[in-house]
Amino acid sequence: MICVKNISMVYGKKRILENISFRIETGTRVAITGRNGSGKSTLLQIMAGVVKPQSGTISYFDKEVLWNKGRFSQYCGYVPQDNPLLEELTVLDNLRLWNGGYQIDNCEVIRMNGLEELLHSKVSTLSGGMKRRLSIACAMVKMPPVMLMDEPTTALDRYYKEQVWDWMKQYQTMHGTIVLVSHDKEEIGNCNIQYRIQDAHLQDVQGGEENE
Repeated sequence: MICVKNISMVYGKKRILENISFRIETGTRVAITGRNGSGKSTLLQIMAGVVKPQSGTISYFDKEVLWNKGRFSQYCGYVPQDNPLLEELTVLDNLRLWNGGYQIDNCEVIRMNGLEELLHSKVSTLSGGMKRRLSIACAMVKMPPVMLMDEPTTALDRYYKEQVWDWMKQYQTMHGTIVLVSHDKEEIGNCNIQYRIQDAHLQDVQGGEENE
């Protein structure tokens, strides 16, 4: 279970998030939607331990994580919107780095993302879509109980989008919990719950409202 309570964030004089609170049950897929610049990615960064809010708490499985950074890597896999990869390293070296330096046993993640023939290629030689697939694989490789994904299928063609969506379904059957930011209506429609950030507040979207 994820419990986010009273998260607030201010950049300069602009309030991005105001007392954001919600609970997510294990095995649920949740979409965070809203206009560009509404604070969606900021909320995901806070949940991943990348930035700290002005106030509030976050717990994963009844363990407070916000002020114990080591717990984020224990519970979360994070796919940021920007490229998190080390360009001078190979695909395999990036996967090993995200796996804590250990050998990669999860060959299904490599296969699903179409990386089998790219393992010894430098990241700097890959296309944008290939880098996105590798970013997703890096977050998946340790099979954490929570996946935080910011626009996960951006730059992916239809085939790889469906591969990622199929994996999400399988992950949920194994009691994995997914929180994703997306503008893709089909991706959002596949989620169990949809929240929208508007004017720094979180709204529970009912009835499949139109997203911008």
